Amino acid sequence: MIVGRGHTERRGRLLGAQDGAAWSRDGRAPCVVALHGFSGTTSELSPLLEALTREGYAVRAPLLAGHGTRPEQLQACTFGDWVESARAELDDARARHGRVVLCGFSMGSLVAIELASERPGACEGLVLLGNAVRLSSPLHEALGAVDRLGLSLPDAYLLKLWSADIADRAARARITAYDRHPLRGALEVRRGARRAHERLPHVTCPTLVLHGRRDHVCPVGNVERVRARIGADQVFTRIFEDSAHLVAADHDRDAVAAEVLSFVRRFDADRQAPVEP
Repeated sequence: MIVGRGHTERRGRLLGAQDGAAWSRDGRAPCVVALHGFSGTTSELSPLLEALTREGYAVRAPLLAGHGTRPEQLQACTFGDWVESARAELDDARARHGRVVLCGFSMGSLVAIELASERPGACEGLVLLGNAVRLSSPLHEALGAVDRLGLSLPDAYLLKLWSADIADRAARARITAYDRHPLRGALEVRRGARRAHERLPHVTCPTLVLHGRRDHVCPVGNVERVRARIGADQVFTRIFEDSAHLVAADHDRDAVAAEVLSFVRRFDADRQAPVEP
């Protein structure tokens, strides 16, 4: 359902039990800089962030531009705005901790690909969760036509269908996010996906790609799309059969956290774990 601005000003809001605020936890290197998805918050990654913190790693998870307030704030943001939000966090993490592993979920995966590709030495490793290099929704095909034709979009919003995002209904209640997607913001996600597809050959750091089999937002085929184009020699992948798009918070969240922890340990100088292709 698409609604106009007047209706959104009365009802557009954040929903969910968690506050979804930015994370900043001290710990040892490598610091994990984690980026949430479009219209979401850090609550999408909370089980993973908590697991990393318990393991003693430094963790940074910012709220990207336009997020955590009201959907109207997100309507005016560009992909470049989200990249700038994340770049500042990455630079600060590198200054404080030296080694960084960059982790991006959905839209955050596109931002992470951009950062990993523009400065190959900026991160030790890259984690892509439910990556968004291609999107499943027919809306995004329509947005592609709008973009190609140079048309303008109204100030309108698409109400969210959470059944496409997460299979675990109990976990859904804990996720804090906007109740709708701004259409102009959604167009920026599509532009970011096209940009990420172009930039993948320039990503050379070891990369972990995790995806939910039941993901109806970003197709599971994105795992092989990334593997086929990425410039990294070391690429590790896993598909989780019981999870949908919000793979770090869904039924397989403990297994997802375990996979990410195993990957992060490869860059922990105190553990000296070997990296195998």
